[in-house]
Amino acid sequence: MPAPSPLNYFENALPRGDFAWDVLEMRDVLGLMEPFCASSLGYRALRDLGPRPLDEARLALQNIREMGELVAQETVPSLAGLVDPLPEDPTDLLAYDEDRFAKLRGFLDAAGRLTGWFEDHQETAPGLFEGLSAMPDVTPLLARIDQIVDERGRVRREASSLLQRLDSRTEELNGQVTVAMRGVLARAEVRAVLSDNVVHRRSGRPVLAVRAKSSGRVKGIVHDRSQSGESVFIEPREVIEIGNHLAAAKADRRREVERILIELTRYIIERIERIEAVARCLMELEMAWIGAGFCKAHGAHPAVQPGDKGASSALLLRSARHPLLIDQANKGEIDQVVPIDLRLGDSFDMLIVTGPNTGGKTLALKTAGLFSVMTRAGLAVPCAEGTTIPMFEGIAADIGDEQEIRQNLSTFASHLVRIKTGLKRANPETLVLLDELGGGTDPDEGAALGEAVLETLLQRGVPTLVSTHIGRLKEFAFRHPRAENACTEFDLKTLAPMYHLLVGTPGESGALVIARRLGLPEEVVQLAQKRLKRRDTEITELMGDVRKARVQAEETRKTAERELDTARQTERELKERAEAMDRRSELLEKEAQRGLEERLRDGMRHLSRAQALLPQIPKDTAGPLSEILSALEADLSGASLTDRRQAFIQSLKKGSMVYLPRYRQRMLVHKVEKDKQRVTCKLGSMKVQVSFDEVTPYESL
Repeated sequence: MPAPSPLNYFENALPRGDFAWDVLEMRDVLGLMEPFCASSLGYRALRDLGPRPLDEARLALQNIREMGELVAQETVPSLAGLVDPLPEDPTDLLAYDEDRFAKLRGFLDAAGRLTGWFEDHQETAPGLFEGLSAMPDVTPLLARIDQIVDERGRVRREASSLLQRLDSRTEELNGQVTVAMRGVLARAEVRAVLSDNVVHRRSGRPVLAVRAKSSGRVKGIVHDRSQSGESVFIEPREVIEIGNHLAAAKADRRREVERILIELTRYIIERIERIEAVARCLMELEMAWIGAGFCKAHGAHPAVQPGDKGASSALLLRSARHPLLIDQANKGEIDQVVPIDLRLGDSFDMLIVTGPNTGGKTLALKTAGLFSVMTRAGLAVPCAEGTTIPMFEGIAADIGDEQEIRQNLSTFASHLVRIKTGLKRANPETLVLLDELGGGTDPDEGAALGEAVLETLLQRGVPTLVSTHIGRLKEFAFRHPRAENACTEFDLKTLAPMYHLLVGTPGESGALVIARRLGLPEEVVQLAQKRLKRRDTEITELMGDVRKARVQAEETRKTAERELDTARQTERELKERAEAMDRRSELLEKEAQRGLEERLRDGMRHLSRAQALLPQIPKDTAGPLSEILSALEADLSGASLTDRRQAFIQSLKKGSMVYLPRYRQRMLVHKVEKDKQRVTCKLGSMKVQVSFDEVTPYESL
């Protein structure tokens, strides 16, 4: 039997290296999501996850939204029985055992159960239901497995006629052994030399514990000796032949069980692609479960993309919090996580972040890059609503100053290697992150090289985030309309970073102020100030004026955004209130309609009873009364078929939710037969068939 090829649930995943997966610490972030896994399938999915194709990533984000809605409604499915059904090593498929069969059986059973659950909740989670509905039918496979093994994975007696005969033979021989052993134990001379009156087992054979000094008084085969040496375990000769037959029967049974399991294993492997397809669908379901749990625990949201209704036209992070910092705060390693607001790509394609060391520049770049790759992997991010993240086709990152020892490269050279690699890939669909651009070499040469890199990226329209300490690069944004400055706040009194990112103004490194605060000799600081080359006063003043104007414009923009958010929130609340009033009005109308229809049905029943009594009264009286009852019947029939009622009957279809007064239950429509004027409804596993007259759209308030 040929071994199957290795299984990869994310067969369409994009290369992780194209998205700076390791640089942005995605493995550690995925580790934070493991507590929300419901099964081994979820653990494997997190471990194997990578950047996903555009359609898959969008679908995964929508699945998280739907699962989150179910969690908010406190209506969630049970993922019991969900496991990873297939081994990582394909050769292990040939080694099914009881545990593996039991898990596979439970997995296939869970697939059917979850599909039924989401069918009943498809109004809230249509995407999840559609995904499960796409699973291939594995009912025959489950039935075959269930026919062969039980819930614990043990082969059923009914698996083959030979196994049934061997089991019967084994039971018969066991009975004969028991009778024979009782006969031996019944003899007084035997009981007198026994260490105890218990029938023991050695290598599956029945034996008696005989005192060693009297072993010759019990004829048979010695199988073992006690640790103390005071007892020997003897199989009496009266049961040896029966025991031989029993051992042979057991061996035959083992061979038959092995044959059955090999045959079942072959049957499963021939259908392995179906199992893989089911596993992929259920993996998407558990990824949504993991995402919803992560959202609830960390205030995360699936980001929207540019072009979606109400979304920004570019990268927009609102109150973004790095997941690894959230974890540190939860462990008490840091006091709190300061949210980051960042935007890129609407009025500018490049953001140059400056400020002192440890001020949060690298954190801003890493957060933007991490959120971008998480979104491309179909994961939610810890942020406020309104966050927009494009589906970048790649991320090129030069972050950190580790040296390429194996390549014998210096820190600066290793930066250049990563920048060169990034420039090869840089295009408008690739996010570029450059940390401490121009550093690690002569400041003038570093500034010149940095400017050349930035101008190249601007010419290509590449979305770029840059951090730097070099003054000339701070001025770059003033000379290029598609570039913008930003700075990280730093408390020069306490020397504590504030991590706030201010767009529109460059930051100062504050090296001399920090040196003075840290106690460097005053004469050294003053000498440094004298040696410091200051820019021309007019240029400095001009840059100051521009900085003030941009800061004011940025503050105005933020104010407008806040007001727009407030207006949108008010609009949403008014819309929700109006929809709630419409629903309540409709429900009240439906309730009145239901009450009317119930009274009409009661009236029709009484009318039928009256018509049944007509033959019992005189003909001269029955004739006029029959005409009156017929007219009444026509009036009642016409009254029950309102326009709303007719529209409701016409709209009935599989999956509709209706109310059945007879059962006082809301039920899901399973089948509609308009030619026969009847509908089949489903409540759990129960199906009921009723006429159109017994169905109403009424829902309780």
